[in-house]
Amino acid sequence: YVYVSRRTEDKGFDVISIEDPENSEVIYNWRIENQELHQGGALDGKQFKIDDRYYFIQSFQFGQGGPNSDVGGIVFDVTSLPDVSRIREVGRVRPEGGGGFHNIFVYKHSDGRVILFATHGRLAKMFDMAKFVAGEEDQGYLGGVPVPPTPGALSDGYHDFYVGFDPVTQRDVFYGGGGGGYYLFDVTQPEEPELITTVTGVPGINWGHTITPTPDGRYAIGETEFQYQPLRIFDLKPG
Repeated sequence: YVYVSRRTEDKGFDVISIEDPENSEVIYNWRIENQELHQGGALDGKQFKIDDRYYFIQSFQFGQGGPNSDVGGIVFDVTSLPDVSRIREVGRVRPEGGGGFHNIFVYKHSDGRVILFATHGRLAKMFDMAKFVAGEEDQGYLGGVPVPPTPGALSDGYHDFYVGFDPVTQRDVFYGGGGGGYYLFDVTQPEEPELITTVTGVPGINWGHTITPTPDGRYAIGETEFQYQPLRIFDLKPG
């Protein structure tokens, strides 16, 4: 199944079946209530599994001039697919302080937890999704990964990130783009993230947009919205 976020018109998401790739078919549409009152829309979507249930979380950013401005994401139980009649909304992630999630990443941590990483203010906030779907009062909030202070940074928050397990060091590693460049944190203990290294002070980069490491973690491709050199390749080993 392909999950497609709908940002500007028909705010919500679609589910497309590609069981037969040559005859793909839209099998489900979900739209936020009171469409015309919402300022903003759906941005990023991720699927995850807890026990024997499958879930999909759609991130949202809605402006203060309309409803649901405090909603960062909405979680749906999609276990029943292809039976769309039993898809149901599980809950809405409302981060403390309000505001939505521009980008999200769901990661199966080495300790077994399913953790949602979400851009929010100056942090990449983390949520234990098993606790969220169980309806715990704190929504499973674990804390946040900060952006280290960087001279000349265009922003003090993250735009995007990737999280992966490094088999060599046996660490769960967070790769974040934002602030004045790119930042790597050890999130083996998510409640206590530890800075590993930074990629900052690079000519032409005062804001990291997106970062993706190679499978071995040696190199990273960093994107920035710089017209003539949108992609850079960095050697992470020295850090």
